[in-house]
Amino acid sequence: MPLHFIVAQKTHFSGVAILARFDNGSMGPPIRHEAQPRRHHYVPQCWLAGFTETGENDGRLWVTDFSRQRQWPTTPANAGHIRDFYRLSDPAPDPVAVERFFSRLEGMVAPVLRALDTERRPPSDDELDLLLHFIAYQWVRVPRFRPFVLGVLERFTRQRMTEELRTPETWRAGLIEAGMDPDAPGADYESVRRFLESGEYSITAETDWYLQRAFSDIDGLVEILRRRYWGTSITQQGRLIASDNPVVMEGERGQMIGFANAELIIYAVSRHVLLTGTLVRVAAPMNFNYFASMNTLTLLSVDAQAYSHIADFPWMDENRHSQTDWQRFSKDRF
Repeated sequence: MPLHFIVAQKTHFSGVAILARFDNGSMGPPIRHEAQPRRHHYVPQCWLAGFTETGENDGRLWVTDFSRQRQWPTTPANAGHIRDFYRLSDPAPDPVAVERFFSRLEGMVAPVLRALDTERRPPSDDELDLLLHFIAYQWVRVPRFRPFVLGVLERFTRQRMTEELRTPETWRAGLIEAGMDPDAPGADYESVRRFLESGEYSITAETDWYLQRAFSDIDGLVEILRRRYWGTSITQQGRLIASDNPVVMEGERGQMIGFANAELIIYAVSRHVLLTGTLVRVAAPMNFNYFASMNTLTLLSVDAQAYSHIADFPWMDENRHSQTDWQRFSKDRF
Protein backbone atom coordinates (compact mmCIF):
# COMPACT_ATOMS: atom_id res chain seq x y z
CA MET A 1 0.00 0.00 0.00
CA PRO A 2 1.67 3.28 -1.08
CA LEU A 3 2.41 5.43 1.95
CA HIS A 4 0.85 8.61 0.54
CA PHE A 5 -2.51 6.83 0.27
CA ILE A 6 -2.44 6.48 4.05
CA VAL A 7 -1.46 10.02 5.00
CA ALA A 8 -2.77 12.31 2.27
CA GLN A 9 -6.24 11.31 1.21
CA LYS A 10 -8.28 13.56 -1.07
CA THR A 11 -10.72 15.72 0.87
CA HIS A 12 -13.73 17.70 -0.36
CA PHE A 13 -15.44 20.48 1.55
CA SER A 14 -18.29 22.78 0.85
CA GLY A 15 -17.78 26.30 -0.42
CA VAL A 16 -20.99 27.23 1.43
CA ALA A 17 -19.25 26.67 4.78
CA ILE A 18 -16.37 28.87 3.72
CA LEU A 19 -18.56 31.74 2.59
CA ALA A 20 -20.62 31.57 5.76
CA ARG A 21 -17.66 32.81 7.80
CA PHE A 22 -18.27 36.42 6.76
CA ASP A 23 -21.54 36.18 4.82
CA ASN A 24 -24.98 36.70 6.34
CA GLY A 25 -26.75 34.57 3.76
CA SER A 26 -27.50 37.32 1.28
CA MET A 27 -25.17 35.87 -1.29
CA GLY A 28 -27.45 33.00 -2.18
CA PRO A 29 -26.39 29.90 -4.09
CA PRO A 30 -23.62 30.04 -6.71
CA ILE A 31 -24.77 31.52 -10.01
CA ARG A 32 -23.81 28.91 -12.58
CA HIS A 33 -24.03 31.11 -15.66
CA GLU A 34 -21.40 33.54 -14.34
CA ALA A 35 -17.95 33.23 -15.83
CA GLN A 36 -15.70 31.53 -13.30
CA PRO A 37 -12.58 33.50 -12.34
CA ARG A 38 -9.42 31.69 -13.45
CA ARG A 39 -6.76 34.26 -12.47
CA HIS A 40 -6.51 33.74 -8.70
CA HIS A 41 -4.56 36.43 -6.85
CA TYR A 42 -2.64 35.04 -3.89
CA VAL A 43 -1.66 38.61 -3.02
CA PRO A 44 -4.80 40.78 -3.18
CA GLN A 45 -5.02 43.59 -5.71
CA CYS A 46 -6.51 45.94 -3.10
CA TRP A 47 -3.44 45.37 -0.91
CA LEU A 48 -0.92 45.72 -3.76
CA ALA A 49 -2.57 49.03 -4.69
CA GLY A 50 -1.12 50.49 -1.49
CA PHE A 51 2.39 49.89 -2.84
CA THR A 52 1.88 51.70 -6.16
CA GLU A 53 2.84 55.28 -6.91
CA THR A 54 -0.76 56.46 -6.71
CA GLY A 55 -2.29 54.04 -4.20
CA GLU A 56 -4.82 52.97 -6.85
CA ASN A 57 -5.52 49.61 -8.48
CA ASP A 58 -4.31 50.96 -11.82
CA GLY A 59 -1.16 52.54 -10.37
CA ARG A 60 2.33 51.52 -11.43
CA LEU A 61 3.81 48.67 -9.39
CA TRP A 62 7.40 47.47 -9.70
CA VAL A 63 7.86 43.70 -9.54
CA THR A 64 11.31 42.46 -8.52
CA ASP A 65 11.56 38.74 -9.26
CA PHE A 66 14.56 37.24 -7.46
CA SER A 67 13.98 33.75 -8.87
CA ARG A 68 14.39 35.07 -12.41
CA GLN A 69 16.64 38.03 -11.56
CA ARG A 70 14.34 40.42 -13.40
CA GLN A 71 12.50 43.63 -12.60
CA TRP A 72 9.60 45.23 -14.47
CA PRO A 73 6.72 47.72 -14.00
CA THR A 74 3.13 46.51 -14.06
CA THR A 75 -0.17 47.00 -12.19
CA PRO A 76 -1.73 45.10 -9.25
CA ALA A 77 -4.10 43.28 -11.62
CA ASN A 78 -1.14 41.71 -13.39
CA ALA A 79 0.91 40.72 -10.33
CA GLY A 80 0.74 37.93 -7.78
CA HIS A 81 -1.65 35.50 -9.42
CA ILE A 82 -1.72 31.83 -10.48
CA ARG A 83 -4.30 30.23 -12.74
CA ASP A 84 -6.87 28.19 -10.77
CA PHE A 85 -4.73 28.31 -7.61
CA TYR A 86 -7.77 27.93 -5.29
CA ARG A 87 -9.99 25.89 -7.60
CA LEU A 88 -11.72 22.98 -5.85
CA SER A 89 -12.01 19.64 -7.60
CA ASP A 90 -15.29 17.94 -8.47
CA PRO A 91 -17.83 17.35 -7.01
CA ALA A 92 -17.53 20.67 -5.14
CA PRO A 93 -20.83 22.63 -5.46
CA ASP A 94 -18.88 25.70 -6.57
CA PRO A 95 -15.28 25.04 -7.71
CA VAL A 96 -14.34 28.71 -7.26
CA ALA A 97 -16.02 29.20 -3.86
CA VAL A 98 -12.67 29.98 -2.23
CA GLU A 99 -11.75 32.59 -4.83
CA ARG A 100 -15.20 34.18 -4.43
CA PHE A 101 -14.75 34.19 -0.65
CA PHE A 102 -11.41 35.96 -0.91
CA SER A 103 -12.99 38.51 -3.24
CA ARG A 104 -15.69 39.29 -0.65
CA LEU A 105 -13.14 39.46 2.17
CA GLU A 106 -11.01 41.87 0.16
CA GLY A 107 -14.09 43.99 -0.47
CA MET A 108 -14.49 44.37 3.30
CA VAL A 109 -10.82 45.10 3.98
CA ALA A 110 -10.07 47.39 1.02
CA PRO A 111 -11.68 50.53 2.57
CA VAL A 112 -9.65 50.02 5.76
CA LEU A 113 -6.39 49.60 3.83
CA ARG A 114 -7.12 52.75 1.84
CA ALA A 115 -8.12 54.79 4.91
CA LEU A 116 -4.99 53.87 6.87
CA ASP A 117 -2.79 54.64 3.88
CA THR A 118 -4.33 57.99 2.97
CA GLU A 119 -4.80 59.17 6.57
CA ARG A 120 -1.40 57.81 7.77
CA ARG A 121 -2.79 56.58 11.09
CA PRO A 122 -3.01 53.46 13.28
CA PRO A 123 -6.10 51.24 12.94
CA SER A 124 -8.98 51.45 15.41
CA ASP A 125 -9.71 48.37 17.52
CA ASP A 126 -12.36 47.13 15.08
CA GLU A 127 -10.13 47.82 12.10
CA LEU A 128 -7.24 46.01 13.74
CA ASP A 129 -9.38 42.94 14.40
CA LEU A 130 -10.44 42.83 10.76
CA LEU A 131 -6.80 43.23 9.72
CA LEU A 132 -5.75 40.34 11.98
CA HIS A 133 -8.21 38.11 10.13
CA PHE A 134 -6.83 39.42 6.85
CA ILE A 135 -3.26 38.75 8.01
CA ALA A 136 -4.13 35.18 8.98
CA TYR A 137 -5.73 34.56 5.60
CA GLN A 138 -2.82 36.15 3.76
CA TRP A 139 -0.43 33.78 5.48
CA VAL A 140 -2.34 30.63 4.52
CA ARG A 141 -3.30 31.66 0.96
CA VAL A 142 0.17 32.20 -0.55
CA PRO A 143 2.22 29.55 -2.41
CA ARG A 144 4.80 29.43 0.43
CA PHE A 145 2.16 28.01 2.82
CA ARG A 146 1.67 24.81 0.86
CA PRO A 147 5.20 23.35 1.16
CA PHE A 148 5.26 24.60 4.76
CA VAL A 149 2.12 22.74 5.83
CA LEU A 150 3.10 19.70 3.76
CA GLY A 151 6.46 19.67 5.56
CA VAL A 152 4.65 19.70 8.91
CA LEU A 153 2.52 16.79 7.73
CA GLU A 154 5.60 14.89 6.53
CA ARG A 155 7.40 15.32 9.86
CA PHE A 156 4.30 14.28 11.78
CA THR A 157 3.76 11.30 9.49
CA ARG A 158 7.34 10.07 9.83
CA GLN A 159 7.15 10.37 13.62
CA ARG A 160 3.80 8.57 13.73
CA MET A 161 4.95 5.84 11.35
CA THR A 162 8.17 5.33 13.30
CA GLU A 163 6.15 4.87 16.49
CA GLU A 164 3.73 2.43 14.87
CA LEU A 165 6.55 0.44 13.27
CA ARG A 166 8.29 -0.29 16.57
CA THR A 167 7.11 -3.89 16.35
CA PRO A 168 4.95 -5.99 14.00
CA GLU A 169 2.28 -5.96 16.69
CA THR A 170 2.14 -2.15 17.01
CA TRP A 171 2.01 -1.83 13.21
CA ARG A 172 -0.87 -4.28 12.91
CA ALA A 173 -2.75 -2.54 15.72
CA GLY A 174 -2.25 0.83 14.02
CA LEU A 175 -3.66 -0.43 10.73
CA ILE A 176 -6.69 -1.91 12.43
CA GLU A 177 -7.30 1.31 14.37
CA ALA A 178 -7.19 3.22 11.07
CA GLY A 179 -9.79 0.86 9.57
CA MET A 180 -7.32 -0.73 7.15
CA ASP A 181 -6.76 -4.36 6.30
CA PRO A 182 -3.43 -5.45 7.87
CA ASP A 183 -3.23 -8.30 5.36
CA ALA A 184 -3.61 -6.09 2.28
CA PRO A 185 -0.82 -6.32 -0.34
CA GLY A 186 2.06 -3.99 0.53
CA ALA A 187 0.91 -3.46 4.13
CA ASP A 188 3.13 -6.08 5.74
CA TYR A 189 5.44 -4.88 8.50
CA GLU A 190 8.83 -5.59 6.88
CA SER A 191 7.94 -4.02 3.53
CA VAL A 192 6.64 -0.81 5.06
CA ARG A 193 9.56 -0.57 7.52
CA ARG A 194 12.11 -0.89 4.69
CA PHE A 195 10.16 1.61 2.63
CA LEU A 196 10.10 4.17 5.44
CA GLU A 197 13.81 3.74 6.20
CA SER A 198 14.72 4.15 2.52
CA GLY A 199 13.37 7.71 2.47
CA GLU A 200 12.45 7.14 -1.19
CA TYR A 201 8.96 8.53 -0.96
CA SER A 202 7.14 11.83 -1.01
CA ILE A 203 3.84 13.01 0.36
CA THR A 204 1.50 14.84 -1.99
CA ALA A 205 -1.80 16.59 -1.44
CA GLU A 206 -4.39 18.20 -3.65
CA THR A 207 -5.61 21.80 -3.56
CA ASP A 208 -8.70 20.79 -1.57
CA TRP A 209 -6.55 19.43 1.26
CA TYR A 210 -4.39 22.56 1.46
CA LEU A 211 -7.44 24.80 1.56
CA GLN A 212 -9.13 22.70 4.20
CA ARG A 213 -6.02 22.99 6.38
CA ALA A 214 -5.86 26.73 5.74
CA PHE A 215 -9.48 27.46 6.65
CA SER A 216 -9.66 25.08 9.60
CA ASP A 217 -6.76 26.84 11.35
CA ILE A 218 -7.90 30.47 10.87
CA ASP A 219 -9.79 30.98 14.15
CA GLY A 220 -6.86 29.66 16.17
CA LEU A 221 -4.39 31.84 14.27
CA VAL A 222 -6.48 34.97 14.84
CA GLU A 223 -6.68 34.26 18.58
CA ILE A 224 -2.89 33.95 18.73
CA LEU A 225 -2.49 37.22 16.85
CA ARG A 226 -4.88 38.98 19.23
CA ARG A 227 -2.62 38.15 22.17
CA ARG A 228 0.24 40.21 20.73
CA TYR A 229 1.09 43.87 21.25
CA TRP A 230 0.42 45.64 17.96
CA GLY A 231 2.14 48.86 17.06
CA THR A 232 1.93 51.09 13.98
CA SER A 233 4.85 52.80 12.25
CA ILE A 234 4.29 55.53 9.68
CA THR A 235 6.70 56.60 6.93
CA GLN A 236 5.48 59.78 5.26
CA GLN A 237 7.88 59.13 2.37
CA GLY A 238 6.27 55.75 1.66
CA ARG A 239 9.47 53.69 1.70
CA LEU A 240 7.96 50.29 2.57
CA ILE A 241 7.86 47.36 0.15
CA ALA A 242 5.68 44.23 -0.06
CA SER A 243 6.28 40.65 -1.13
CA ASP A 244 4.56 37.45 -2.23
CA ASN A 245 4.96 36.23 1.36
CA PRO A 246 3.30 39.23 3.08
CA VAL A 247 3.39 38.12 6.72
CA VAL A 248 6.96 38.27 8.01
CA MET A 249 7.91 36.36 11.16
CA GLU A 250 11.23 36.67 12.96
CA GLY A 251 12.48 34.39 15.71
CA GLU A 252 15.30 32.22 16.95
CA ARG A 253 17.52 30.94 14.14
CA GLY A 254 17.19 27.24 13.44
CA GLN A 255 13.72 26.98 14.97
CA MET A 256 10.39 26.56 13.19
CA ILE A 257 8.82 29.99 13.57
CA GLY A 258 5.06 30.49 13.74
CA PHE A 259 2.50 32.95 15.02
CA ALA A 260 2.84 31.66 18.60
CA ASN A 261 6.63 31.83 19.07
CA ALA A 262 7.77 34.55 16.63
CA GLU A 263 9.56 37.35 18.45
CA LEU A 264 8.35 39.79 15.81
CA ILE A 265 5.60 39.73 13.20
CA ILE A 266 5.57 42.53 10.65
CA TYR A 267 2.86 43.30 8.14
CA ALA A 268 3.06 46.21 5.72
CA VAL A 269 -0.45 47.62 5.30
CA SER A 270 0.83 49.88 2.53
CA ARG A 271 4.03 51.65 1.57
CA HIS A 272 3.28 54.20 4.29
CA VAL A 273 1.94 52.06 7.16
CA LEU A 274 3.56 49.12 8.97
CA LEU A 275 2.02 46.91 11.67
CA THR A 276 4.31 45.14 14.13
CA GLY A 277 3.19 42.42 16.53
CA THR A 278 5.46 41.61 19.47
CA LEU A 279 5.33 39.46 22.61
CA VAL A 280 6.22 42.49 24.77
CA ARG A 281 5.48 46.15 24.21
CA VAL A 282 8.20 47.78 22.07
CA ALA A 283 8.65 51.34 20.78
CA ALA A 284 9.93 51.62 17.19
CA PRO A 285 12.34 54.45 16.19
CA MET A 286 10.59 55.24 12.85
CA ASN A 287 13.57 56.64 10.96
CA PHE A 288 15.08 55.86 7.55
CA ASN A 289 17.31 53.04 8.83
CA TYR A 290 14.40 51.41 10.64
CA PHE A 291 12.21 51.25 7.54
CA ALA A 292 15.16 50.11 5.41
CA SER A 293 15.71 47.31 7.96
CA MET A 294 12.04 46.35 7.77
CA ASN A 295 12.39 46.13 3.99
CA THR A 296 15.34 43.80 4.49
CA LEU A 297 13.20 41.51 6.65
CA THR A 298 10.60 41.55 3.87
CA LEU A 299 13.25 40.61 1.31
CA LEU A 300 14.49 37.78 3.50
CA SER A 301 10.98 36.31 3.56
CA VAL A 302 10.33 36.69 -0.19
CA ASP A 303 9.26 33.51 -1.93
CA ALA A 304 10.04 34.86 -5.42
CA GLN A 305 8.82 38.45 -5.81
CA ALA A 306 8.94 41.81 -4.06
CA TYR A 307 6.61 44.73 -4.93
CA SER A 308 7.37 48.44 -4.64
CA HIS A 309 6.35 51.84 -5.98
CA ILE A 310 9.89 52.56 -7.19
CA ALA A 311 12.57 50.35 -8.72
CA ASP A 312 15.37 51.46 -6.38
CA PHE A 313 13.74 50.86 -3.00
CA PRO A 314 15.90 51.13 0.16
CA TRP A 315 17.10 48.15 2.18
CA MET A 316 19.86 47.46 4.70
CA ASP A 317 22.69 45.07 3.87
CA GLU A 318 24.45 42.61 6.19
CA ASN A 319 26.86 45.36 7.29
CA ARG A 320 24.00 47.72 8.20
CA HIS A 321 24.67 49.93 5.18
CA SER A 322 21.77 51.35 3.20
CA GLN A 323 21.38 50.00 -0.34
CA THR A 324 19.03 50.69 -3.26
CA ASP A 325 20.34 48.17 -5.82
CA TRP A 326 18.15 45.06 -5.55
CA GLN A 327 20.67 42.98 -7.52
CA ARG A 328 23.12 43.24 -4.63
CA PHE A 329 20.71 41.50 -2.26
CA SER A 330 21.34 37.85 -1.37
CA LYS A 331 19.74 35.83 1.43
CA ASP A 332 22.97 33.86 1.78
CA ARG A 333 24.76 36.91 3.19
CA PHE A 334 22.53 37.14 6.25
